[in-house]
Amino acid sequence: MGGNIFKDYASPISRQHIRPTLQQYMTHLGIVFPRKAHVFRNFYPVGSAGTKEISGDLDLAIDFEHFFDGEPFNEDEIRDYRINYDEWEALHKKFSSRARTSTEEMCKWKAFLKLLAYPIVNEGIVHVANEKTTNGNLFTMFPQFDQYGQLSQYVQVDWMVGNLPWLKFAYHSAERGELKGMHRTQLLVATFATQGYTFLHTKGVKHKATNVFVATTPDEALDLLSGLFAPIEIEDTHTYENLHSFLERHTSKEDYSNIIKSYRRILTISKAKIPSNLEKE
Repeated sequence: MGGNIFKDYASPISRQHIRPTLQQYMTHLGIVFPRKAHVFRNFYPVGSAGTKEISGDLDLAIDFEHFFDGEPFNEDEIRDYRINYDEWEALHKKFSSRARTSTEEMCKWKAFLKLLAYPIVNEGIVHVANEKTTNGNLFTMFPQFDQYGQLSQYVQVDWMVGNLPWLKFAYHSAERGELKGMHRTQLLVATFATQGYTFLHTKGVKHKATNVFVATTPDEALDLLSGLFAPIEIEDTHTYENLHSFLERHTSKEDYSNIIKSYRRILTISKAKIPSNLEKE
């Protein structure tokens, strides 16, 4: 989901190598953070990993509630992550002072993930593109493994940190053929954008004018879409084809045109394939 950040080093991964690679990845993180080893057993694969013979990268969702047993960002547990609490506090305040749309909570998570990257990298085997780290994403690269041991190839492994039900919805991928899960998700992004909302993959949907989150669960997002257009079911959002069919049937000519224009613009910027049924629109 993070794009090919390690394009000169990472390789696609075969289906049979995913399980042993993820097992080694979680085990290694447990070695880096021995007092928090249990946390990384809660990674949940999302996107298309494992559904196709070859995957470009591995997308791992994890609920933010798994990171802390007590109060989020308490000093004792911050230390368990080999992070200096004062350094974390100074960094999140720095992010907050510069934030225009990020909430205080989002700035805290960005500071935490930024600093979490350093002990991970110091162990040598995991690479982190820390300049790309956000309040809900960490982009890493790790060796691939098979049942016999480490292979010569590496694979990109992306973290998605947030509310797990939302992450499963936002990063859902059930596409076949040439389309990818991003084709469905970016159509959601365009749909909300044309109605004055911002779809955030790791957080929810917020109102652009007020910067207030109006949906942080799949049901709330569906309720919002139902109010904007017509009653919509979760199945209507599972694939690009399903979602596009819903929009064709239940939006005005003007709304549909604006959504498709926005959608094509997003795909063009991402250098992604335009779905064949939109090539002439």
